[in-house]
Amino acid sequence: MSVEATRKIEMRPAAIGDITPIMELVNELAAQGVMLPRSPASIVEKLRDFMVVLVDGEFAGCGALAIIWTDIAEIRSIAVEPRFQGLGLGKRIAEALIDQAEELGLRRVMALTYVTGFFEKLGFEVVDHGSLPHKVFNDCLNCPKFHKCDEVAVIKVLKVPEIEDDKIGRAHV
Repeated sequence: MSVEATRKIEMRPAAIGDITPIMELVNELAAQGVMLPRSPASIVEKLRDFMVVLVDGEFAGCGALAIIWTDIAEIRSIAVEPRFQGLGLGKRIAEALIDQAEELGLRRVMALTYVTGFFEKLGFEVVDHGSLPHKVFNDCLNCPKFHKCDEVAVIKVLKVPEIEDDKIGRAHV
């Protein structure tokens, strides 16, 4: 029997009590250069975007899905506590966020990452930042790394039924 099989793993939407553990974990990993840091305000404002994973009732990791435009969302801040790494929790979080994007009817999901291999195993492909204009104009312009971004853009086309374009318009890759 695997270690994972003997542990109770639960995933749920983030709640107010998760703000501090999310911020501490994300910023601890950011200090190691694995991801970008998040301010308390950014986590509070985007709390509804976050999912958390618990192992035996204890906070073990998080991830967020942010809608960028009518046809694309971004996976952000996937992080797993070091003592819980190796249980496949990062993959579970990513798959749950991809499922959410499909349920919303989004056509694509993207991420900016330092860990391209993780996303490639989930069916993402590396793309040029310029192919993500809504992301660049909504978020990247305010990033201190804008002119020297060292993150890699990845994207996955989702299996969602074709729907009629809305009046807002859709971005095209």
